Formats: sequence, structure tokens, C-alpha cells
Amino acid sequence: MKTKLSDNVGNTPLIPITIGGYTVWGKAEFMNPSGSVKDRMATFIINNAEKNGLIIKGSTLCEATSGNSGIALAMLAAERGYKMVIIMPSNMSEERKNMFRYYGAELIEVDDGNFDGAIELRNKLCEVNKWFNCNQFHNPLNIQAHYQTTGPEFYNQYKELKGEKSIPAVFVAGTGTGGTLMGTDKFLKEMWPNIKTVAIEPAESAVMSGFEPGLHGIQGIGDGSKFLVDMEKVSEVRVVSTECAKACARHLAKRYGLFVGISAAANVFASFQWLRDNDGKNITILSASSVEKDIKSNSKINKIELSKIVAEKLAKKANEKNIKKIFFDRGVYKYHGRIKIFAETLRKNGMEF
Repeated sequence: MKTKLSDNVGNTPLIPITIGGYTVWGKAEFMNPSGSVKDRMATFIINNAEKNGLIIKGSTLCEATSGNSGIALAMLAAERGYKMVIIMPSNMSEERKNMFRYYGAELIEVDDGNFDGAIELRNKLCEVNKWFNCNQFHNPLNIQAHYQTTGPEFYNQYKELKGEKSIPAVFVAGTGTGGTLMGTDKFLKEMWPNIKTVAIEPAESAVMSGFEPGLHGIQGIGDGSKFLVDMEKVSEVRVVSTECAKACARHLAKRYGLFVGISAAANVFASFQWLRDNDGKNITILSASSVEKDIKSNSKINKIELSKIVAEKLAKKANEKNIKKIFFDRGVYKYHGRIKIFAETLRKNGMEF
């Protein structure tokens, strides 16, 4: 009998999402008690600390977080009678900050996007005050939680739904600490050695892709370092812009009734992108480029004006095919200059994104 809230962590359903003939199977982690996959990691860390006498009722726990991990830990701390101190960059959402407070946690804010500073302060406060350091970014229990729960659940559910002989092509996960990616990857590759693993990160903070960390809006992933990620086990890294993740989240809500977070939407967006790129039957619906003959004749004008001309031509072709709604993926490029002009011109000419 499940007598505690935390007894209900895990065993989330596998939900099919079909778009354009492709199907992605999403693990509905929003059905965990605090609303995210981080409940798994938090439960493993706290259960282990209790088992080994590292914390007792009234102990203070501390963690640096962008949101969901802190919410999960604060929920468990409230359930089990611990004090919780959360340290996070100040540019995180007010919604998440309020959730910490509702659970009774103390919130300490550091400079925008400064995860290194948050982790450093956490380590210092834990050492000085003898608080329990949850240490999610370097804790092997973070990986173990998903090796023992998320991976087996996905494997068994997929077999039940698709049959013993069916094998998924790829496992896709956003990377914050890297625990979900690495733990699930380890189990699935033991069962399906040929499955590929794709890591997702924000285009604006594409650290695994070789770029510098930066501010972005996909809270929960892209914390500025690889942390637990073993790049040798990752088949591919894909980037998703904040804008694309938000657009996908809105689409999932309006079309499928799935009210998911932005990081989950980034996973879905990248999953369909991967399927499109790897099915061997990609179709270019329409295109426009500055090297086309009629556009190239304008090569003496500046690049900003050239971007407008290309966008106008692309929008014209789209309108002729009655295409109005599109995804605008700017990859790792910032939204300014030619990228911004190109996007604004598309909107002025009837494109919606």
C-alpha cells in the first residue's frame, strides 16, 4: 500500500504523439507528484541519505537548481520533515520561485545564468553549516535513479505496446545534469544495443556543441556544463531554440491536450526533427536562397536587404501553397541582425510562428 506521496513517483505512462506520419513515444513525467522527471532523482538521493544516516528529521538539505530538481526536493523535504535551501540564478521564472516558497523552502538567488556561482555557493554553505549537499550535478545516484526506474519502465511499456520484436530507433532527452540521459541510455543499450541516444541542449547555450554557455528560456536543461554526460555514449547532439520549444509546447497543448513544460517540448521537437532527417525520404516542400538567379542579381545590396528579399520570396512560395503556420528554427544563431530581419519579414508576409 502506498502511504506516502513519494511512493507514487515513477510508473508514468508512455504516450504516442503522431505528426506527419511520424510517431514519438513520450514518457509522461509530468504525472509525477511534483510534476517532473526530477522526482525520481530526488527520491533516490533522499532515500539513500536516510538509509545511511546522513540526514535525520529536522536536517537541512541544500541544492543549486534551475527549477524542477529544487521543486522535487522541496516537496520531499516538506513530506519528511526536513528544511530545504534552494540556490538558483535570479533569471529563472517567478512561478518556480513561488513553488519553492509554497513548499516552505528558503530561496537564495545569484546573478542571472550563473550556475557555477550557484553551485559554488551551495558547496560553501553546506560545508560551513553542515547541511546535506544533494549534489545533483555530480551525484551517481542521479544516473542510478534512471537506470533502475526510467529505463526499465520505458523498455517494458514499449514492448507491451509495440510487441517483443519492435525496437525504437532513438532515445532523445534534454540535458541538465545529464542524469536522465545517462541512466536511461545505460539500461536501454543493455536491452537494445543498436539504439541511438540523442542529447538535446538549448541553441542559445550549446555547450556540448562547442559553444559558450548563454542565457536561454528552456529552463531545466542547458545549465552551462556537461556535468554527468559521457559524450562517448551520445550518438548525436541537437540544439533547439527557446522560440521553437515554446512554439512546440503551444502546439502540443492546442492539438493534443498535452500541457508540458518547455524542456519537454524541446525533446518532442528534436525527436520529430531527428525522425524527419533520418527516414531516408526527406522532401523539400519549397525553398529560397540568395544564390538563386533572380535574387543573386541583387548581390550588390547589403546583407540585411538581401535577407528581406529571400524571406519575401519564401513567404510568397508558401502562400501559393497555402502554407501559413511554420516553425522558424534559427539553430545556434542569436535573434538579431539578419536572422531577426528574416523572421520579421516572414511575419509581415503572412507566416505564423
